[in-house]
Amino acid sequence: MDGFAGGMTARGPTLADDREQWTGSLHIVDLPSAEAARAFVEREPYNAAGLYDQHIIRRFENLLGRTMWEFPEGSADPRFLVIAQREPGAEEPALLLPGLEARLREQLIVHGDLLSLDDARPAGVALALRAPTRDAVGALLRDGRPGLDEHFDLQILDWEFGGRR
Repeated sequence: MDGFAGGMTARGPTLADDREQWTGSLHIVDLPSAEAARAFVEREPYNAAGLYDQHIIRRFENLLGRTMWEFPEGSADPRFLVIAQREPGAEEPALLLPGLEARLREQLIVHGDLLSLDDARPAGVALALRAPTRDAVGALLRDGRPGLDEHFDLQILDWEFGGRR
């Protein structure tokens, strides 16, 4: 994976509630094609070892324009990964409104649109942020947006920075 470090926006394991056991991993990496993305997934060490039951490959449009390594340290709050994939046939409501992004700017580590791999159709949103608890993340995302779960398969996962610096 070190060979991809120059194109990495973020990487790291998702964690169980105890924040000790790994449940998966995130890699946001700039690759030249859908084929290169599929090859990356096949070579990812934990996937190649058969440790994952499934994987999701999406294009990522970086809305913050920075990497996780450029995120300022400071708070001891844990980090969370939010993956909000559009439900099939759902309209395209905005998950994050500009006002919400502004309020969260200091807590947002990564934020971007998810697009389908082959045809770049809107597929959802992904973000990583610092927050006191998983419930606090859910409250921030639902604040003023009833029915969010009707449009998105919303996952809030414990997450931490991974890789070498």
